[in-house]
Amino acid sequence: MKTLIIISWRNIWRNRTRSIIIILALVLGIMGGIFSAAMRLTAEQQQMEDALKNQISHIQIHHPGFVANPEASYSIPRGSELAEELEQMDNIWAVSARTVFDGMAASANMNAGVRIKGVNPDSEAHTTSLDELLEEGTYFTGEGRLPGVIIGRELANDLNCHTGSRMVLTFQDKNNNMVHASFRVEGIYTMTSKDFERRTIFAHREVINSHIDHPDAVTEIAILLNDMEQYRQAAREFQEVWPDLKVRHWAQLAPSRYHNLEILDQVLIWILVIILLAISFGLLNTILMSILERVNELGLLMALGMKRSKVFSMVMLETAMIAIIGGILGLLSSYAMIQILNTSGVRLPGAEGMEEFGYASVLYPDIPVSFYFETAVVVIIFAILAAIYPAWKAIKIPPAQAVRQE
Repeated sequence: MKTLIIISWRNIWRNRTRSIIIILALVLGIMGGIFSAAMRLTAEQQQMEDALKNQISHIQIHHPGFVANPEASYSIPRGSELAEELEQMDNIWAVSARTVFDGMAASANMNAGVRIKGVNPDSEAHTTSLDELLEEGTYFTGEGRLPGVIIGRELANDLNCHTGSRMVLTFQDKNNNMVHASFRVEGIYTMTSKDFERRTIFAHREVINSHIDHPDAVTEIAILLNDMEQYRQAAREFQEVWPDLKVRHWAQLAPSRYHNLEILDQVLIWILVIILLAISFGLLNTILMSILERVNELGLLMALGMKRSKVFSMVMLETAMIAIIGGILGLLSSYAMIQILNTSGVRLPGAEGMEEFGYASVLYPDIPVSFYFETAVVVIIFAILAAIYPAWKAIKIPPAQAVRQE
């Protein structure tokens, strides 16, 4: 076996240029596949992480009627007490009790439909990091003649307003009467999702509740868990404890994002498989050309008594060696590339358009270590498949005819 390995190794480097080209093709193919997979995975994960951290949290609790009709009248019974009870649980990281409903926002120039969220500033900072998202202004300082609201940059642009501008919010109170209340734009936030920026306004919950004539109203409770992986079990347990309420985890609140992540592993592998499949045809062609150039030599070896199984193994070894060299160099190069890009980031072309769908304009590619091992397995499988036909072709050469061939 040792002799066979030495012969196979020497055969690879008989035509250095051809071997180096196919090795480089493998390296570039692996790098391209892993880069594509990392970019796609990172885009989806960053979108999900931003949504969980800044928008929907891990779990939300509502009155059953609120899901279809987000109105102030559908408040959670004893909502504040329930939020306090949740805060005491060991598996809970943060809880935010909110008064949420739809309404209209009007500036001196324009108006727009919005979702108004009355929040407690301290708890909201823990659940959505709203205080860290401010681009300008202050975070509910309570200063000024009018109560403050925090709006998204896109909404500020649509309404042509800025910090300090007066804004009128129109919404229904708990008895479905129309309410018009004046506020001052205290701060402007930015985040990945431009649609969220355009639709969502934050105000102090006490102020909002005073306008709807329901001082203790809570229409939404947002929950962050210590262990995100326990979201299904936690939601199920909460639903059992409070069967009269609607408990939903993030996968139910954002089903499209959940579906994208569920099928992503398969998509990434198929991206890599298609790229390596194309390279495998090049590998097959390289080995086949090598066999055709050595017809006389292979025939002589078999005429001298080398078994066909040995010839078959020799061709398979040559292919395996090329694949191993290309695979190792490709994986190492890919790892180095991903580490560099993870630090520097990759700005996507047409970033503004991507942000409209909640994707970050700058991605920091990363990919699990397990994906590198999966890639190595795929490379080995395709190398073996690519070697079978040339190896079979080699052992079908008649020794007598091959020896006479020039």
